[in-house]
Amino acid sequence: MGSHWHTHAPSIANGEYNIVLFGLNILSKKLRTSGLEFFIPFAFHQMGHRNQQYYLVCDLEATCIYPRQHDWQPEIIEIGAIILNSNLNQVSEFQEYVQPVVNATLTQYCLELTKISQRDVDGADTFPDVYGRMVKWMRENGLNLQPGRQNFTLITDGIFDCNQYIRNQCKLSKLEFPNWARNFSNIKKHFTYVLPRMRKPDGRSNSITEMMEKLRLPMDGQLHRALDDAKLVVKIMKDLRRVRPSFEFKPNEILRPNWTLKFFD
Repeated sequence: MGSHWHTHAPSIANGEYNIVLFGLNILSKKLRTSGLEFFIPFAFHQMGHRNQQYYLVCDLEATCIYPRQHDWQPEIIEIGAIILNSNLNQVSEFQEYVQPVVNATLTQYCLELTKISQRDVDGADTFPDVYGRMVKWMRENGLNLQPGRQNFTLITDGIFDCNQYIRNQCKLSKLEFPNWARNFSNIKKHFTYVLPRMRKPDGRSNSITEMMEKLRLPMDGQLHRALDDAKLVVKIMKDLRRVRPSFEFKPNEILRPNWTLKFFD
């Protein structure tokens, strides 16, 4: 299953890259408060980036409750991921359910939202085992996770998965946050950068369904299912590449060190 690939030196060293990206996040806040937020995508897209031979499109589903509870600890219950090469051709895909531990019984709201059944998660392994198999799958398909030699970019639908789901799950499972997910590529920002006319009047990001509608792409699969949502992100990437053939989905987000776990804000 392993892919043949060549390693080239990244344009910016890993530590320097994180410093640059962190600085750009601070700059984006200043631009936003000054009413100059339209410069933000341009600033990010002028930066250097790691050697980008692959994209890892990943989506997560987690336990949830309604009405909202601010002390709720969401746990990952499904991982869906797709590896693409630089031409956006699929290399492999991964999907597994995860057994929650803190709130082992899924709420009725979670069951209805995700269509994931209690049997699905009861028969699954806990996060450390599932994550271990995911890492093995990543390596078998050509991804280099070594800091400074990372040859792929993580693509997500927004900032929620990395800043909240993965962070909280690693804390609960007593695992170190994966270094390869500390800076990542937010498809919502790329969408606005390539198609600025599609920006919402109130400045908020387009949801995955709104991006699909505005691109006039057919909705396939079940919303709020990890692998199905990852496939929708791939569709959006391919259509943005159609609009701008040379476009690269560079990292445009960084794990925020002072992020507060506000799951429903």
